[in-house]
Amino acid sequence: MICHVFKRGRLYWGKLQLDSDPRLSRVSLGTTDKRVAQSKLWEIAKEREMEAMGMLPPQCTREAAKRSLAELLTAYLEDLQAKGRAGTTVVKYRVILRKLFERCHWCLLADVTTRSFCEWRARSELSAKTLNDLLAAMATFLHWLEHQRYTVESPLKHVQRIDTRGRGQQYRRALSTDELRRLLEVAPPHRRIVYLTAVFTGLRRNEMKLLRWADLELDGASQFIRVRASTTKNRKSAVLPLHPELAAALREFRPVDAAPFAPVFTQHLPRITTLRRDLVCASVPFLDEQSRRVDLHSLRMTYGTNLTLSGAAPRVVQELMRHSDIKLTMKIYTDAQQLPLAQAIACLPWQQKRNLEQHG
Repeated sequence: MICHVFKRGRLYWGKLQLDSDPRLSRVSLGTTDKRVAQSKLWEIAKEREMEAMGMLPPQCTREAAKRSLAELLTAYLEDLQAKGRAGTTVVKYRVILRKLFERCHWCLLADVTTRSFCEWRARSELSAKTLNDLLAAMATFLHWLEHQRYTVESPLKHVQRIDTRGRGQQYRRALSTDELRRLLEVAPPHRRIVYLTAVFTGLRRNEMKLLRWADLELDGASQFIRVRASTTKNRKSAVLPLHPELAAALREFRPVDAAPFAPVFTQHLPRITTLRRDLVCASVPFLDEQSRRVDLHSLRMTYGTNLTLSGAAPRVVQELMRHSDIKLTMKIYTDAQQLPLAQAIACLPWQQKRNLEQHG
């Protein structure tokens, strides 16, 4: 091991190389006293040896344990923004993680433990889905801290999610054909085109908000939407064919002087309060008898359900929905209440006559 001090200008520096590390490092010791400098260098060497043997966490990890969670959360959110994450996503993490810190009485990173989280969860009256969502958000935050070397291992790594099988329920539903017709009839033109676009393309709210006229091909032999990677949830581009009637409606809606990079929907997309007013006018319940709600994202679910009801192959539906997992397409974005189960049973071949002949 190399460990000695040398003078540079008025201050002493140290040269340090551990037996386990071939790199030679120079360390400013910030003193003019040689004996103090030697003592500081030996302390640094001792710490680094203990870190190399796994007996002591890295210095950045030890320092992070003393920082407030609020400070670390701010750094995390700034990194998300720098990576181009949607503003709504950043706000969501800020709100739910701050609430979790408060409920679990976490102030420092050192306060986050499996025991404290599980004890709070056992007392909490929140739904299983909400608790799982909170755990997932916190796990994502802790995973980022690991990558930044602010923690050696996530303190919630071994916390298991709550098993919601058999007791979970879908809180969003698709609109029936008749409900959709009534909604489109009562909606004013600037909102009707939004509802039509959502229900015939499956675009998400943010994707529609960032849609430009240059993304639409309305006048060629085939009509389609180019969904830019910068606007999508999975950061992948896609080309979605347009229904001929929707293409015609968008051509009619397009201003004569529309600039290529102008937004398609210049007015704000309808908020939930606006949509609820339209639902009231259309006599469509916001909540059904199973407490499943209708919101703007329900139109994406309606799109997936209608594709399935039209007879499209599951793989085709998955591709149009732009899902990486077909389970998500079939389980979450297909409203089982609208599947023609009775018709499917009625189409089964009846075997009674054949069975009677065999027994005769």
